[in-house]
Amino acid sequence: MKRLFGKIFWTIVRGSRWDGLSRALGRMYLRIRPYAFFAGTPEDHEVHTAVCTVDGWFAWSSNLDEFSLRLNGAPLDYLPLKRTDATRIFGERHCRGYRAFFDVSELLPVNGVVPVQLVMGEKVVATELLRVSAEAIRDAEAARSHRAAKREWILEHVTCPAGQGEGSILNFLPRELKQQFRIDDPAAISAHHYDEVAAGIIEEVRKAGGKALDCGSGLRANIDETVICVEVAALPTVDVLAVNQRLPFQDAVFDAVLSLNVLEHVTDPFTCAAELVRVLKPGGMLYCCIPFLQPEHGYPHHYFNATRAGLRQLFAKQMEPVRTFVPRSGEPIWSLSWFVSSYAAELPERERQRFLNMRLRDIIDAPAQSLLDKHWVERLSETGKWELASTTAAVFRKAH
Repeated sequence: MKRLFGKIFWTIVRGSRWDGLSRALGRMYLRIRPYAFFAGTPEDHEVHTAVCTVDGWFAWSSNLDEFSLRLNGAPLDYLPLKRTDATRIFGERHCRGYRAFFDVSELLPVNGVVPVQLVMGEKVVATELLRVSAEAIRDAEAARSHRAAKREWILEHVTCPAGQGEGSILNFLPRELKQQFRIDDPAAISAHHYDEVAAGIIEEVRKAGGKALDCGSGLRANIDETVICVEVAALPTVDVLAVNQRLPFQDAVFDAVLSLNVLEHVTDPFTCAAELVRVLKPGGMLYCCIPFLQPEHGYPHHYFNATRAGLRQLFAKQMEPVRTFVPRSGEPIWSLSWFVSSYAAELPERERQRFLNMRLRDIIDAPAQSLLDKHWVERLSETGKWELASTTAAVFRKAH
């Protein structure tokens, strides 16, 4: 009965176009049930991969904020995630988005099900059930042998001994390198599937019996024996902890290299580009994506965006361009949607509603200069201004 009530309620709220009505319904919901908990990923609560990403949000009615997440009764670490769909209903004060991940091989599902629990203090107050498919269990079992084989290959092709890592991860990221290259704990985790170009390159390398480097891999869905994953964070699908500026591999050992939305996050993209070329075999393929028009975002920092000419210039000295293109994940609609949704999210509620009720023509037909004094421009949050700035500026003084 509770689940049916929840489904009816969310259908009404999500269908509402008015923030005020949504907020009133949210307050009503929390009077009836003091906690709301939602897991939107994986879709349909079905786990199909060896490593699963879970994200959603939770809300609460009281001032108590001693909350945590558990998976199968064990603590589940999570990263905060912006969820404008939830804050629109409950407000920012009593609502939080989250993203967490787990390795299926470390679980013991009961009847193929694992619970994700919201805990307030020591009390479990809400639960979402995830079903673990037979496919995910098979992939998790295969992952063990894939990890062992990759570890053996890596140890034969590095230039220096590894430090102590986490589990099967080899650590080439000592504290001094973290400090030198400003590697902080990530505030968010990238978790995406390979697009058709990357998947095609990996498949060619697999058929040839070679190895591909995924440098700045983030979290992948499965452990692939063909792909060596390098990151600065110890995620379940990562093989090596290292920085792009100082890769620990010998020269010319990879048949292909992937750098997918990574170079905007490094302090020196030209040094990183040279390292990617150094470890690539002659004749090998390099696939690099880098943002052009994207808001500021951090994993944990965001330094540079690039035009197509800028991307080519990164590799101009040593690489021959084969193809320059806009991938589906980089279509202009992503920029338009991201900018507008982020702009709306960083406005006070009243101004947000006015902004969302405007027509696109109201912005296009007016000179930008004439819009600077509008309330929905002046009242954008400081965070929003930095995230979406058309330009940034600084004044410096040279030290004596």
